[in-house]
Amino acid sequence: MKTKSNKPLSILVLLVGTLLVAFSTGRWLAPLAAWIGPVLILRYARDHRIWRGYLPILIAYILAFLVGFGEIWYTWGVTMVAGLALLYAFLWSLPYLADRLLSPRLPGFSSTFVYPFAVATLEFVGIHTNPVGTWGATGFTQYGILTIMQLASVTGMIGITFLMGWFAASANWAWENRGQGGRLLRGLGAFTVVFAMVYIFGTLRLSLAPIRNTEATVRVAGLTADPSRTLYERSQQQPDPESALQQLLETHWEAYFNETIREAQAGARVVLWPETAGVTRASDEASRIARAQEVARQNGIYLAIAFWTEPDDPDSGQLLENKLLVFDPTGEIVIEHVKYGGRIFEGNRIQGDGVLQAVNTPFGVLSGVICYDADYPAVVQQAGRNGTGLMLDPSSDWLEIDPVHTHMAVFRAIENGMSLVRQTEGGLSIAVDPYGRTLAQTDFFGGSDRTLVAQVPTKHVTTIYTLFGRWLEWLAPLGLFLLIIKASLTHRQTK
Repeated sequence: MKTKSNKPLSILVLLVGTLLVAFSTGRWLAPLAAWIGPVLILRYARDHRIWRGYLPILIAYILAFLVGFGEIWYTWGVTMVAGLALLYAFLWSLPYLADRLLSPRLPGFSSTFVYPFAVATLEFVGIHTNPVGTWGATGFTQYGILTIMQLASVTGMIGITFLMGWFAASANWAWENRGQGGRLLRGLGAFTVVFAMVYIFGTLRLSLAPIRNTEATVRVAGLTADPSRTLYERSQQQPDPESALQQLLETHWEAYFNETIREAQAGARVVLWPETAGVTRASDEASRIARAQEVARQNGIYLAIAFWTEPDDPDSGQLLENKLLVFDPTGEIVIEHVKYGGRIFEGNRIQGDGVLQAVNTPFGVLSGVICYDADYPAVVQQAGRNGTGLMLDPSSDWLEIDPVHTHMAVFRAIENGMSLVRQTEGGLSIAVDPYGRTLAQTDFFGGSDRTLVAQVPTKHVTTIYTLFGRWLEWLAPLGLFLLIIKASLTHRQTK
């Protein structure tokens, strides 16, 4: 393996690779760039001595994070952004270090598996331990490429990450073995066959999926009637802010109930409000619930409201509660789910237990999560195992994570074989089927009409990920461990 290179050209390779990665992640979407960027960065790593090459890659990924995610997290301050940049850059750079340490000690094409197993292992650890969920995961860069996205139904997003990492390693192996004819063809042929199988699988899965107008569906309406984020701002502009806020809350709730009744009369059987739409004081919660029960009962609908319940006395030290209540057509509360995801950003609220609830309905199994909850695949796997056909996801985002946060949630639908309706204040609202196909969408910042209406399939689709996903994820760390053992034994034999 070469350790010398043309310095200006080498720096250019690293810079171009960094920019390709930066502008294909976070708030940017450039699927092809996400494949090419790591190829160039890996080339830089292999062209330099181990530690001399590692530091520039670490710096490169700090830049990539700031370009891709800096604006997303800026509201939490410079210290938070700087800390996350250092942490993520360190983590993202580790697979290049692993490749540089191990691949020279492995024979032939087997060396191409170090980098993909390393990036997949990194994602495996993140899925199960990262307090911010799957933010920064490689697979999200492929949103919109439905054929590739179908791989998530087999392996989860780790499979997409592995495939992209293997492409980077295979491309570099081909460059290092250029001119070696048959050996080169055999190596690249292995990757080409696997990639073709993934592509054919995705194409067939989409082609054989039920035609939308022949599926059993239910009409779902998502509402964003009155943005809750402006209530306090508007009240502060009045002579008596406290009295004004109470009046604004009453008007806010009535606006939502009126639009709920309107959509129910138009044929909706499920109505979903966004996260924080159900903002209320603790002393008013019981009456709000009673009114919601009445509306659900009188209109014969399933009504899903994310209650944002604040203590009456802000200085009492009591925690606020962010929970999803689903009322059935009799007015009974059939789901009560307390948000568990993203508490690192909302430390003053009650923490949910991460146990998903589901209810059998005439149109299938219904479940629900709230916003950040969908960023935790290991938890949302419960929906695949309990046969959920329709997942409701009331959410609240902001401009800088619109539409990426919604795109992230779509992968949960494909993994677990369920339709997803994500109604979002301050972001993209979307309804997708179990294959990630968009049924309807509307953006909070795209116009004044923020109502989402879709005929949504409700039949659960069993996926390989549903059946074996928890076990398949372990292949990444197991594969990396075996490569470490093999490299160690090979190194000893050559001494």
